[in-house]
Amino acid sequence: MKCRYCGKSASLFSRAHSECEEKHKKGMALLQASLSGFFLGSDPVGDVIRIIGKVKADNYLSQEDVEECCRQGFRHFADMMPMPITKDHLQKIDTFIRNVDVSAAALNKDDDLKRLAMRLYEGVMMSYFVDGEPMWKVEKRLQLVASLLPLSPSAREEAGLEVLDKAAGKFLANGLISSQEQAQLDEFSNTLQLPVSNLPQKYGASSIAKVQQAAILRQLSQGIMPTFRPLGLPIMLTRGEGVIWTYDNVTMHQEKITREWRGGHHGLTIRVMKGVYYRTGGIKGRPVETSTMETVGTGMLLLTNKNIWFHCDTRSVKIPHTKIAGMTPYSDGIEIHQEGAKAQRQLFQGLDSWFILNLLSYIKV
Repeated sequence: MKCRYCGKSASLFSRAHSECEEKHKKGMALLQASLSGFFLGSDPVGDVIRIIGKVKADNYLSQEDVEECCRQGFRHFADMMPMPITKDHLQKIDTFIRNVDVSAAALNKDDDLKRLAMRLYEGVMMSYFVDGEPMWKVEKRLQLVASLLPLSPSAREEAGLEVLDKAAGKFLANGLISSQEQAQLDEFSNTLQLPVSNLPQKYGASSIAKVQQAAILRQLSQGIMPTFRPLGLPIMLTRGEGVIWTYDNVTMHQEKITREWRGGHHGLTIRVMKGVYYRTGGIKGRPVETSTMETVGTGMLLLTNKNIWFHCDTRSVKIPHTKIAGMTPYSDGIEIHQEGAKAQRQLFQGLDSWFILNLLSYIKV
């Protein structure tokens, strides 16, 4: 059997000479160290090119080995890259791609370039909040990132929402959002056209949502009703009705009351003759009610300026604000009590109750 590295004869059950195997390992380590020195240090790209030529000639490294080392180098760079991203980081990547003989397709074999691109996008956008970079400058750098490492529109949107969520969480740390902080968040989301009014499901309970909800409550406290009429709603809004907020994947439970008549006999049983009995007293009965909570379904909950709507595949429910007598908040939902002697309890699970409580307190004032 021939050695996989030097091509000379090896032992019958061995694919490589031990000394060749060791030399190959040292070559891989040498190249990885050189890549680290370039990406995370100040070593010139010429050193990387020289080391690649050396380990290919002296340490039996194939082109596939070189590509694997470069992928690891990019992976390590993405993990260790300090934030926020500067122009130097972008120039370093550009220099590597232009000068090192490894294709972009090979570098992105395991989505390592995509991972790095996401990191770059997030890092560039963070400079707006961390360093106070103006948005026009941030946009210019994002265009440079796109020219180096293209990302799909959905990936760019995801990166923008991740940064916005981190910034919102930091601003919310003291429980308040100042007007200046709100203006920053608005400029960032408006410039990048992020869907803050129609957030993807994963951001339903995010810091972005809480900031948006806080802004709505602030508007309501100032007498402003922030409504909109989105297209494609599964319900028909009434005249003058607008949506304030929507929740997805909310589960509705509704009380079901069953009634039955239970009775018992009181008195004596007297035997008159064989097979004939006489029973004194009578039967007294009473109605008995049993209450259980049944699941209606999982769907969308809409808060409007007039009603609370719930819609799922099997049912649509409208609860006018004027009919709400009280609410019981839970950590993951809210129970709504309507006026009327026969009103049934309705529980909505999968949302933050504090916002609904505050929202309705403003609307019903």
